[in-house]
Amino acid sequence: MEDDHAINPVSFVEMKANVGSLLFLWSSIEREITKRIEQLDDGTSRVAPHTLAQKIARWESLQAAVCDERPEHRELLTEVRARLVMALELRNRVTHGLVGITADPFGNRGDAHLETELNGETRKHAHSDLEQVMRILSHMVWAIGALSDAARQKDPRKAESAYVGIRLNHLP
Repeated sequence: MEDDHAINPVSFVEMKANVGSLLFLWSSIEREITKRIEQLDDGTSRVAPHTLAQKIARWESLQAAVCDERPEHRELLTEVRARLVMALELRNRVTHGLVGITADPFGNRGDAHLETELNGETRKHAHSDLEQVMRILSHMVWAIGALSDAARQKDPRKAESAYVGIRLNHLP
């Protein structure tokens, strides 16, 4: 029988790679949201949102009418937004407040983590938490695109097909 506490080494290089991966994923998400805001607003945004939080809010607001017509759209939009906002907290802490990286190269302490300090609050972010957030974010670019396309879809049956795809493929 295998030990439930198997050795799981995490190198300093792997922890640094997690930081880079997190930032790269957010870059992809920011580009996708910006593109989708322009599409949903027919390219007529009066004032372009600047921060990621503002972009997420603007993207969501541009789908309000669809949410009124299709409750499932609202449900999925709420779920995608919640995941983005949760991951945005970590992104902001890493981007604006990273103060340390601790590795566990021999897998015996189980304490590989990032340490952040932002707005006077210090937090530790475990390697496993970083990996979970990256798994979620890796699906968000496609979820944002599919949900935005569904919002523009006039045929409710085609939108329903998109919703099924989002649930099956992008909301693990």
